[in-house]
Amino acid sequence: MPRYTYRRLAKLPSTAADLRRHTVLNLPGMLHGLSFEHMVMEPGAAVPISTEEETGILIFTVAGRGVMLLDGDRIEVSANDLVHIPAGVPYGMHTLGGTDWVYVVLQAPVE
Repeated sequence: MPRYTYRRLAKLPSTAADLRRHTVLNLPGMLHGLSFEHMVMEPGAAVPISTEEETGILIFTVAGRGVMLLDGDRIEVSANDLVHIPAGVPYGMHTLGGTDWVYVVLQAPVE
């Protein structure tokens, strides 16, 4: 059984009326010490496999495509995909296709 979480969020706000509302993705304990990053990986870019022992990570793909290597598994991600990587799970990533991979990273210490 995988130690990470993969979700496709198919219904996100797209009209002005919908944007007045918001979607809350709540994972208990993910606010203390939270860091936020907006990342753009150019075609051919890669992040080598590493492990964060003291922090959990959420990665939300905004645009483009990428490949995530998670705990020995290979997962292709694209717009609206959310991946949760708990502390201690090895991960790496690289772009897929000829466009930029745009994603947001939220990282917080494990309590």
